[in-house]
Amino acid sequence: MTRFPSAVVIAALALVACGGTATPAAAPPSASRAASPSQAAVSASAKPSQAAASPSASQVAAKPSAAASAAQASAEAGATAQPIKIGLIEPFTGPFAEIAKDNRDGMNMFLESVNGVIAGRKVEAITADDQTQGDVGLTKAKQLVESDKVQILMGTVATPVCYAVSGYVKQAQVPYMVTGYCTAQNLTVDPKFASPYLTRVTLIGMQMADPAAEWAYKQGFRKAVLISSDFAAGLENGDATAAAFIKRGGTIVQELYPKLGTNDFGPIVSQIDKSADVLLSFVPGTDGIRYVDAYTSYLGANKPPIVDVTGGIIVTSNIDSLKDKALGIVASKAYVETLDNPKNKAFVKAYQQKFPGKMVSVDVALTYSAFEIFEAALKKVNGAIEQKQAFLDALQATNLETARGQIKLDKYHDIVQNIYMYKIVKQGASYGTEIVDTNKEVSQFATFTPEQMAKLQVGTMKGKWVGMTKAKLDDILK
Repeated sequence: MTRFPSAVVIAALALVACGGTATPAAAPPSASRAASPSQAAVSASAKPSQAAASPSASQVAAKPSAAASAAQASAEAGATAQPIKIGLIEPFTGPFAEIAKDNRDGMNMFLESVNGVIAGRKVEAITADDQTQGDVGLTKAKQLVESDKVQILMGTVATPVCYAVSGYVKQAQVPYMVTGYCTAQNLTVDPKFASPYLTRVTLIGMQMADPAAEWAYKQGFRKAVLISSDFAAGLENGDATAAAFIKRGGTIVQELYPKLGTNDFGPIVSQIDKSADVLLSFVPGTDGIRYVDAYTSYLGANKPPIVDVTGGIIVTSNIDSLKDKALGIVASKAYVETLDNPKNKAFVKAYQQKFPGKMVSVDVALTYSAFEIFEAALKKVNGAIEQKQAFLDALQATNLETARGQIKLDKYHDIVQNIYMYKIVKQGASYGTEIVDTNKEVSQFATFTPEQMAKLQVGTMKGKWVGMTKAKLDDILK
């Protein structure tokens, strides 16, 4: 782990962020809530409970104790003069490294904008590399909390890391804000992971899959090939997308699940069913580049369009490689650089000054706006993050205009936000984004109910979508 004091956090992080060459992919299977960092805790068999995907308020978790001893109160009062320590857990090495660096840049930019001080207190960021592995992330979380004495954990991109850390923070009773890309569908609704210490302020699978499926159906597409990377997040997002498309009357004519890290997508793309009129795709990271390369080479002029569920294919870091190949792909995401609000305009201006000539990174924006939420909650408690219950209550009360639009939280401590359908467009010799549709105030369940999501059991339906009809799906959801 690397410590960045508040006075130098901006310069140091910026220098480090420029050095890596790893590229993004996505997350393996989920972890159990066990605190020990064993590989068994993050095996594919350790799937979160689906039956309890809609807990009552009492099930989410008991409130942390609001009572404090006189000694604790005295210690907290003295601590207010000390820096606030944030533990940022990200996959700085491995397939998600570019996303991790973008997330760190988002933190970097926000702290720079407030001169490293939030609610009257300096901020220290201590980073840890989870290597996209749940057991490693769990070990790093324990080190950050127990050795480095951070007051809050942030970051996390990979699904197994989210599950592992969420189980730990419940036991350790430390606030944890998911400010990274983790889209794990069950994170805040499964009692194994949900707690008042856990808050997600970024993205959820169905929250983006449902608008993508609706947009595709509205374009007149009825026969889809489902192409989703074969790992936990891919299976969850694939199931969510298929269910949302079939719910509207579409059909899945073929399912393809390329392995994570596939180098040659030719054999995958060459077998695409020619009767399909759309490709509903979740192929994030550098896999997305290889997928589009093969798609362009093998399918010719009459190829069906790609709908990029969650925007993992046309993520900003891929555009330099894809260039014109990205044109025409439509994606779903919680942020687009062309959003017309004052905070986004200020953010885009600052980004372009810091990274001239680059497209605005979605992942920088996600973390930047997450820190806007953190700042607002911290100000409500006058910087006293040590008063956990008051801080958690302030965080839960979030209803804030951020760079990516209005954000609030549901009763499960998960984000409710606008989801945008957008495409990459050519702007002279460079590239930008254009919004083609806006879905307002989308919850983690989108157009499904919590009970339907529990019955759907996303992540377990691989191979069951071809031949699935709307009537059969309705029976499952009853």
